[in-house]
Amino acid sequence: MTVCLAALLVSTSGCASIARSTYSAPQLPVEAAWQQAASGPIARQTGPWWDEFGDAELSALVDRVLEQNADLAAAGIRLRQARMSARLAASQMLPTLGTSASTGASHELDGSASWNESSSASLGASWEVDLFGRLDAERDAAHWEAAASERDLAATRLSLVGTTVSAWWQLAYANERIAISERTLSYSRKKLELVQKQFDAGAVPRLDLREAEQTVASQEASLSQLEQSRAETRNALAALLGRQVYDGPERTELPHADLPSVDAGVPAELLARRPDLSASELRLRKALASSDATAASYYPKLSLTGSLGTASSSLLSILSNPVASLGAALSLPTLNPDRIRLGTGIARADYEAAVQQFRQDFYDALRDTANALSARQHYQQQGEALQRSLDAAKDAEGLYARQHAAGAVALRSWIDALERLRSAESSVSENRLNQLNAQVALYQALGGGAVMPPENADQ
Repeated sequence: MTVCLAALLVSTSGCASIARSTYSAPQLPVEAAWQQAASGPIARQTGPWWDEFGDAELSALVDRVLEQNADLAAAGIRLRQARMSARLAASQMLPTLGTSASTGASHELDGSASWNESSSASLGASWEVDLFGRLDAERDAAHWEAAASERDLAATRLSLVGTTVSAWWQLAYANERIAISERTLSYSRKKLELVQKQFDAGAVPRLDLREAEQTVASQEASLSQLEQSRAETRNALAALLGRQVYDGPERTELPHADLPSVDAGVPAELLARRPDLSASELRLRKALASSDATAASYYPKLSLTGSLGTASSSLLSILSNPVASLGAALSLPTLNPDRIRLGTGIARADYEAAVQQFRQDFYDALRDTANALSARQHYQQQGEALQRSLDAAKDAEGLYARQHAAGAVALRSWIDALERLRSAESSVSENRLNQLNAQVALYQALGGGAVMPPENADQ
């Protein structure tokens, strides 16, 4: 029996080398014009990208979110599950061991005083010989899924940080707009008091009074809307931190320093940096390995079993009577050509679909980067024009205020100038928020750099 099994193993050892699919990265042609536009002589960040804004409170907030966020914790749990699944798949290629032991005693019912004692122990092992590479392919598929789950965690971190930074700027924007609105409202209320006195004295018509009242009411409504927006942003930050109420720091206004420069890189670098693209490619590899495993599952399976045991009527001499056995079982799958063809075809189609999805993810990433670069450039250009508009609105409002005080223009003209000034201030603030959000979007499109965790983060 031993000789036959040895011969069987030798004769089938070559089967393990049946063709495994060779992975080759999909061709991803990119126009030269995009590469030239996307790669410029601008500096690369050297640390976490959110530190590039130079806001210590923002950096501390991001650290808190990364420590406390529930979505990130769930992604970490999924990563641990995937890694355990990979180890479980790898263990299928190792022997399964089992042990048993028993002892007993018997006594004849014929009146004799003697007892018969017996004991036995055995050690067994069983394993499947990976003749056609099915177990190896399944192990590889589980490995690629675990690696992809690691990149999923990095992608979750990247998205989470982007959401946090955007909410931080949104809160600063709300505070800035509220401060502007409160100043304007205070000024309008004082003006209303003056117009009321003038109306009571018969110096101005009712129209001036109603226009002043309408201006105050409109500004009160706008202020309430801004306060609601601020409350919602605070609630969003509280949710990111896993808290009911946000009690962290707040900026009173948006920063006005120059935005940090960003190295957009070239498509190859983009592919390497973005965790979602990396996960997509790893799942492409998984689909290929799963296709191989499906194909191999239609080939015969060879299982080996072995045991070593002892049996004795005396517990002290249990090792004097060893018993060994070795067996093999060859199982054949159902020989259904249509089922085999359809099964392997489905697995191959899954891989081909993964290839197309990876290509689409890559071009979506290029689109995101191009859009973010364009938005960054155009928002900066718009900001320069809006600042000139604001400067002109300030001068015009001052002129109308002095002319109205001198009785040279109607109250409506001054109110219109005041509204244009408030609109210009709002536009400048909104543009600054858009510039900051475009910067965040660009960092995310480029993969976030240092936002990715190290490979041994869970060890």
